[in-house]
Amino acid sequence: MNCLRLLKPNNFRSLYNITSVKYISQHPLKFLENQEKWREIDGLSKNWQLIYKAPMGNVLNYAVTYLTSSTVIIGVAALYYTAFEFDLTTINNPVVLGDQVVIANSATECFIYLGAFIMFHIAVKVLLSKFVVRLYKNGDDYLAIFRGNWYNSTVKHKFHLEEFRKLNPTFVVSWGDSRFGLGEKHGILIDKYFRTPEYLNQLLYKKKSA
Repeated sequence: MNCLRLLKPNNFRSLYNITSVKYISQHPLKFLENQEKWREIDGLSKNWQLIYKAPMGNVLNYAVTYLTSSTVIIGVAALYYTAFEFDLTTINNPVVLGDQVVIANSATECFIYLGAFIMFHIAVKVLLSKFVVRLYKNGDDYLAIFRGNWYNSTVKHKFHLEEFRKLNPTFVVSWGDSRFGLGEKHGILIDKYFRTPEYLNQLLYKKKSA
């Protein structure tokens, strides 16, 4: 009977609350555990504290690499076709890949497809380039790490506490409330991935370090 009492829903709820509190309380410690590794990867001294780390870092890394490589390949193929294959006298003829595969009903239609493909990839890539993957703090100076154009490449952007500002929401993306001005650059920061809420409040309310 005692074993059956342990299986009551209330006991499960209590266990869930305990594990939830434990997870939340250990969350800042995970930053401390991984801080040295990320500082070494980003080439930073111990003066810089890791205060933010975005999720799905590997997914973003692969996505940016795919977008860059596919855009370059399609762009080079389009340039090659324009320079060596395109003929104004056959502009209305179907564009054939190999001997039998028709990829467009005309050269004009093919260029429209290629243009739309490249523009879409560029738009998505520009959006992903706004995501801050890591954010460091050193006194009142901050360093944002953005994903670069190729695999495992990054771009560093330094700004001061006074240069941080919240941007107006936009209708283009659903996370418009997460858009911030980081000096001369805009970035996307998701509040729940800060080390603690205090670090976001320091940025929003300009709480300078002692």
